[in-house]
Amino acid sequence: MQKEYGGCLPLEINKINTDYFPGFDYVALNSGRNAIAYACLAFNYKTCYIPYYTCKTVEAGLLEVGVEVRYYNIDEQLMPIAPEGGFDDRALFVYTNYFGIMTHVMQQDIIAEHSHVLFDNTQGFFTQPMRGTLSAYSCRKFFGVADGAFLVGADIPRLDIPTGNSADAAGFLLKAIEAGPNEAYAMSKENEEHINVEGMCYMSKLTETMMSGIDLESVNEKRISNFNKLHELLGQYNELKPVLENGAPMVYPFLFEKEGLREMLVEKKIFVPRWWRWIEESKDTNAFEKKLSKYLVPLPITQTYDDADMEYIADILLKGIQ
Repeated sequence: MQKEYGGCLPLEINKINTDYFPGFDYVALNSGRNAIAYACLAFNYKTCYIPYYTCKTVEAGLLEVGVEVRYYNIDEQLMPIAPEGGFDDRALFVYTNYFGIMTHVMQQDIIAEHSHVLFDNTQGFFTQPMRGTLSAYSCRKFFGVADGAFLVGADIPRLDIPTGNSADAAGFLLKAIEAGPNEAYAMSKENEEHINVEGMCYMSKLTETMMSGIDLESVNEKRISNFNKLHELLGQYNELKPVLENGAPMVYPFLFEKEGLREMLVEKKIFVPRWWRWIEESKDTNAFEKKLSKYLVPLPITQTYDDADMEYIADILLKGIQ
């Protein structure tokens, strides 16, 4: 694009970040699902294993580029269960870093069992990539941007795909500042649809610029602090017993088998999603995966909150389970 002079001023953001994953090669894309699909195209994987317990958009992204999708279940330690006949060692094996709480031991166990590994770190932006593997990261699950993702590894080929555009769909970010996240929810859903129909693209110039101005170290520290505060207050009731050792996660995953808990929180304006409702109805998913689908409450630990916010959330939750 030819450089322009004069006219209106753009959004001004100081550039802080110039290298997100030092020592690794990476490409900046428009979504996590496309980062995984890009990996298959770039390295010529015709088949890809993904867990049943994951977002359907991952499957959709792979099917869009002609990759055969195979599935596996997970156990109560969030680790893979081999399908009948085992895994095809020629395929790309995607392991989801659930909630962003994957430990170093879990990483090493996955690498030891599979030759071609991609860690889906879309819920764990601050989880460090591992040598000899690929990693996919999502920006909008951690930061105030409309889209964005990274595929990280070594010597990643550059594909002939367009650069994305996010300005027309990013209005919800401004709306959320002025009116709150709930008022911006409908616009944020429109942004998600924009990502779905845009197809595989490199990261937009707007998202690239906004990401460059985020204090990543501060975000990591704040999210860890919020996670630890919730765990201090709720850990004894949490069936998952999450361990945090590998960077800040996306949420505090609280698992407690009680009907209506999520709805009670939403009534108190603590907006927690239900992930992947279809899991509970599927004949292919196991009892633990169904339990996660029905009862998991992903509590927000966003960097815009502090200890007082975590104490408030925990207090509301404890009143609902006691």
